[in-house]
Amino acid sequence: MSMDEQYEQMIHFTRSLEQFNERLNASLRELESKHESVAPLWQDATRKEYDMEWNPLHERLVTYARVESNRYVEFLRTKTRLLERYLRGG
Repeated sequence: MSMDEQYEQMIHFTRSLEQFNERLNASLRELESKHESVAPLWQDATRKEYDMEWNPLHERLVTYARVESNRYVEFLRTKTRLLERYLRGG
């Protein structure tokens, strides 16, 4: 793969990651809303078991969606700009 092709792939990947992150954030907000609406109604042993599984996953999703996703996108943008400078001069 040439450097020009790699540059185009990086642009495409960055856009795809941004779209994925947007969809993930929207889905996470919707899921959190659903959890909030059933929380007062669902208070039994099964809920406690569910929460033991759900809470670590939720924490990880929130960390990625609200912190890490932006870092990854910015990292890719920086690398893409550097590659563009290399290819186009500047």
